[in-house]
Amino acid sequence: MLKKTKLTLFLIFKIIQNKPRFLFWFFIRFISSLLPLLTIYLYSLAVEDVENKVSSNIVFFLVLIILVVRLIDNHLRLRSLYKLDECISDIGFDIHNFFTQDLHAETKEERHQSVQAIRNFADASSLTLRLFRQPGIDSIVSLITIPIIFWFVDGRIFILEIVYILVYLIIDYYTTQKYVRLKDTHNSKVEGYYAKLQESNDIELEQKTYTRHFSRLSNWNFVEWFVLQNSAVFFYCLIFGYSIISVYSGYKQISDIVLIMGYVGSTQTYLNSFSEIKDSLADMTVAVDHLAKNKSISVIDLDDLV
Repeated sequence: MLKKTKLTLFLIFKIIQNKPRFLFWFFIRFISSLLPLLTIYLYSLAVEDVENKVSSNIVFFLVLIILVVRLIDNHLRLRSLYKLDECISDIGFDIHNFFTQDLHAETKEERHQSVQAIRNFADASSLTLRLFRQPGIDSIVSLITIPIIFWFVDGRIFILEIVYILVYLIIDYYTTQKYVRLKDTHNSKVEGYYAKLQESNDIELEQKTYTRHFSRLSNWNFVEWFVLQNSAVFFYCLIFGYSIISVYSGYKQISDIVLIMGYVGSTQTYLNSFSEIKDSLADMTVAVDHLAKNKSISVIDLDDLV
């Protein structure tokens, strides 16, 4: 699955026509993702200075720095987001053009089914790229940076954070395997439904089949996210409880809790985003499998993805 996902991402990068523009704005988005982490750190410093009754001039200077950082963050983030939106829109057309250039279908129904398969892949790819642009880049940067910060703050918090992330990712990995199987079946029903819809109004059977498989996919999404969210809540409360005990024992200050829980709260947000991206990557991989199996599309072969 991992190898196939990599090959799919490389395929999309190959299809992109304006690579320099896309990479430039992707880099700007990466820079902007570092600034929120800096803001949390500066905020905890300001709280610490207030707690220690440091000169108000120093505190307000920190507030001024936070303002400047937030303004820069807003400018870079919003500018890169909307420019990446333009790039992703163009990539959707690049995908359409790439797969339709050698499309040979013997019947109208085969063509409709092939076009729907191309559309499924283009839509899944666009959604994945949009998730990468936000909040994907933030998630990747933060899930690497936050444990490093905890390494310097408290070794025990660092260990708890690492265990938290690993448990979440392991659960996510196994739940995604079943999601892929359900999504594969669902995509087949989508292609069949729209192919029949183009040719006939007698689509009651296809609608019922589509709805049944969509319900299975929806029910599994509930189970997956319920387990993931509860694991996150457990570690959040565990780290929060440890931090409170540390304050009562005189080992930490209130400002330390602000810093720690700010980053732990962000961890859940970023892990959720990471899980969304994995599901979206799974959608994309399933969609490209359907393209490779389609006899009317010859620009990609199933052997290329094995």
